Order: sequence, then C-alpha cells, then structure tokens
Amino acid sequence: MQKMLLFLSVLVVAGPLIAHPGRTASDGCHYCRANCARWDVPESVRHCHDAPEQDGLPRSSHDGLPEKEISGYPHIIDGDSIRIADVKIRLHGIDAPEGKQMCKVEGEDWACGKAALETLSFLTSGALFRCTWTKRDRYDRALATCHRKDTNINSMMVRVGMASAYRHYGDTYVTQEHEARAAHRGLWDSEFVPPWDWRRGIRLASNELPDSDCPVKGNVNRQGDRIYDAKGWRDHANVRLKADEGDKCFQTVSEAESAGFRMPDYAGKQR
Repeated sequence: MQKMLLFLSVLVVAGPLIAHPGRTASDGCHYCRANCARWDVPESVRHCHDAPEQDGLPRSSHDGLPEKEISGYPHIIDGDSIRIADVKIRLHGIDAPEGKQMCKVEGEDWACGKAALETLSFLTSGALFRCTWTKRDRYDRALATCHRKDTNINSMMVRVGMASAYRHYGDTYVTQEHEARAAHRGLWDSEFVPPWDWRRGIRLASNELPDSDCPVKGNVNRQGDRIYDAKGWRDHANVRLKADEGDKCFQTVSEAESAGFRMPDYAGKQR
C-alpha cells in the first residue's frame, strides 16, 4: 500500500509537468501534436479548451455534438463514478472494479473495488475537477473526461492499474493499460475478473459457491440482513450466492441459524 501511495504521489505531482502541448488561438482552440492519447485528445485534430460559447451553445466537441462542462469538488461514488453538484458522472473509457468486488493477491482476498474507490479519492485530494462530456449512458450519467488541473483523471486511474481500458467505448486508454500491466501495478499484480464480466456474475474460481445443489442458501442483502432460503421455498431458486459479499451455502437450516442467518419473513409457516 505504501508503494502504491508513493507512486500515486509522484504521478499527481508530475502529471501537470507532462503538459498537453500547443498554444491556443484567441478562440481557445488548437491542434494536439504530442501526448494526445494521454490527455484524451485526438492527434492532429483542432479542438478547444475553455472556449467561449457560440450562439448560446458550448463550442462543439470532437464528435460534433455540443460539449457540456461542469467544474466542482467531486463526491466519489466508486472507482469510476463521481458526482459534482447534481450531475452524476461515469468516467468515460475506463472500467474500475465494482464496490463489492474482491480480487486475489498471493491467494489472499483483496477488496480491489474498495481500493479503486480509495485511489480515486486520493487523486481527488480535495481539488476541483473539470469534467466535459457530450453523451449520457442508459443510467443518465454523463460519460465524461475529468481533469484535476492538467491531469486527466480517467487516464491516471488506468496508469496506476486501478482501472482497465473499457474497450467497449473505444481504445483511448489502451496504451496506459499496457504500461500498468507491464509494471504489475494495482490490479495487474493480482488475480481479478474484469469488471464487465464481474457484473455478469462471473467470479474467481476460489470465490464460486455451489448454487443449484445448495440445500440452504445464506444471502447477505444490501441492507446487511443475513437471510437463508431452504430448497423448495419460494425464492430459493432465484438466490445467487456471492462469496465476496458474505453469502454461504449450508447443508441444514440449523447450520444456517447457528451462523447468524434467519429465515425470510414470507417463510414463517414453511419450516
């Protein structure tokens, strides 16, 4: 952990020194000639920074749609999601472990989802973020690129190994991912399931629990309630066990109750 924090400190300090080059014209626009991918800017394409509005709309972004921008102190939701004021933001082009996701380091469980959140919080360091976007996702989150001064936060999360390049939305941060993988940073020094697969229910083999053959399923819900469902009960077949969330498989109801699980309210007469 100390090595990770030291590495992050160096990047946060050094990041602004690797400036996105090129003077801007009077309208705040110019061409990127170097370090373009690092700053999420197309090479040899004219684009604008803090440019004035035209006809009441922000100057167009790279894909021709009106670009929106917000600045403020971010509230960190997880490793790739933040909120500034009332705007929910998904860091575009990257995918970090989910909040409850677990990885393995030398055979031991590692709360990599929590670590990703803590890394993004560290990169924030109480500083203002400036986020720009043109599109929203199906959850109405702005798909944005966010900067802390001159540091591209999306890029930095991938460079330190706490997020993957989300190729579903393009290959902007693939180079940074290759760099982190080669250096065994963060996730790349662990055994992990890519976040997009984890959301589909895929788990590390050591974290998989029997499902259809489990007589009594002990489930920890979002409120932290420990509830068991016995085979033949209404919800038994629908419960999916997730070891990294505290779920367990029991052979008997007595075993589940001894472990602190209780029956669901609907099953009061089914014992």
